[in-house]
Amino acid sequence: MDDFRVLIISGHPLFAEAITHILQEQGVTGTITVNSLNSALPLLRNESLETIIVDHDDPTLRDAEVVSRLVDSDEARNVIFLTLAGNQMIVHHRARVENVTPNDLIQALHPTEK
Repeated sequence: MDDFRVLIISGHPLFAEAITHILQEQGVTGTITVNSLNSALPLLRNESLETIIVDHDDPTLRDAEVVSRLVDSDEARNVIFLTLAGNQMIVHHRARVENVTPNDLIQALHPTEK
């Protein structure tokens, strides 16, 4: 894959490391990991940032204000809320995915491709 830019927001280092590993195995480069919304906000101004993956199990990241700030930061940006607890993924403006696989995550990174 090309120079794809993904921001992972999670206060759980193991979650972020696992998602980064899955993405790297699929050829996704340019992954950035932060542990809080405050750390993410300055990065949202980066125009080359295409996707945000949010750890939906992190209670500090489920607040409605957090969701709106991430989604409203750039309408073209892909926002994915992922939880390993229920093995679910919610892609903003798209359907909920149950029993998520690494392929589901990769497909969510490129919503216009089939």
